[in-house]
Amino acid sequence: MRFRRLERLARRLSLLVLAGLVALVAGMSAARAADSLYNVAKVSVDTTAKNAVAARTNGMAEAESRALKIVLGRLVPLGAQEQLPEFTKEEVEQLVSGVAVRKEQTSTTRYLAILDVNFHDYAVKQLLASYGIPYSEERGPSISILPLMLAGDSVTGEGKEGWRQAWEDLDISHSVTPATILRPRADLDAGTVKAVLAGDTESFAAMQSAYGYGGLVIAVGEVKGGTFTTQLVGEDGVGAINFNQSEAIGGDAKAAAQKAAAAALAILENRWKVMRSGGPAPADAAYEDNPPAPGLEEQPAEPTEVPRNVAALVEFSGLRDWQQIRTRLTQIAGLQGLEVNALSARGASVTFDFAGSLDRLQAALGQNGFALDERDGAFVLRSQ
Repeated sequence: MRFRRLERLARRLSLLVLAGLVALVAGMSAARAADSLYNVAKVSVDTTAKNAVAARTNGMAEAESRALKIVLGRLVPLGAQEQLPEFTKEEVEQLVSGVAVRKEQTSTTRYLAILDVNFHDYAVKQLLASYGIPYSEERGPSISILPLMLAGDSVTGEGKEGWRQAWEDLDISHSVTPATILRPRADLDAGTVKAVLAGDTESFAAMQSAYGYGGLVIAVGEVKGGTFTTQLVGEDGVGAINFNQSEAIGGDAKAAAQKAAAAALAILENRWKVMRSGGPAPADAAYEDNPPAPGLEEQPAEPTEVPRNVAALVEFSGLRDWQQIRTRLTQIAGLQGLEVNALSARGASVTFDFAGSLDRLQAALGQNGFALDERDGAFVLRSQ
């Protein structure tokens, strides 16, 4: 009898252990799925139609289409995104694995909602392969982002502009540059933040220590003369970053903060995409460091050029100046795939492809009235 009781007890314990393992594996799988590049969270839609059912149908279709563009933007290198075709509603629906509703409101003719859209990863990859479009699932290392609002001698994490909430509303967990949003410590003072913005490495090291070692980007927002100014300082998955941008408030400070946060995240993502898609050295520089030994004949080869993706900050004086600069850039021979990633009143973050060396690029720009210089580890392009 005692033996049978022990046997039953052992069997129950085995089942409990097995159930625990199954739950653990399921939890790990759910965690991997939760932050998948093929999931898009917090997609906002506002659609109208002749009735509530049609409005909801249109809203779902719009959310799925926008979410697919976001997923493809994560996977496809910047230089290849111009190859992406327009997909029909039916093609998009075949890729969707599920839609979850975070929040929705309906009326007789209107549908407002915040939705999460998930895609079949295998189906998306098969689609890209069928078009011959390259893609990468490599993500940057997880970093921490500390949003701060600076106003004179005071610093806070939120402010009336809703700066922290603007970052919380972004879909950062599924980004190619995943991040954790931090809250400022009670003892943080504006002097330390200003010192970091001024380039004080000791102040930044102290903040990095206080908020946990590793990649830390401090996103400082500040309202100045009708504009919402953002400065990103610190270290992300690429390296040191020091970037400024401005957005016109236009009477709605919270909307400006939301737009600024989205543009700042795009900067972080594009920095990683550019580094991730870095190609081999151009053919005309192949022997700069290792020339062929004297007396050895080189095999004849056709000269080739390797497209290289370039990220730069374009400086200009106003909207008309920017429009002229953009038109002139598109007319430069060899410069292709110009994309505008962020735009402010006095600058634009752009990426483009150029086949050739940096010297050749600077020469081509110089012949067209531009100068390309390096400043704080980033390229800056301006009219001469």
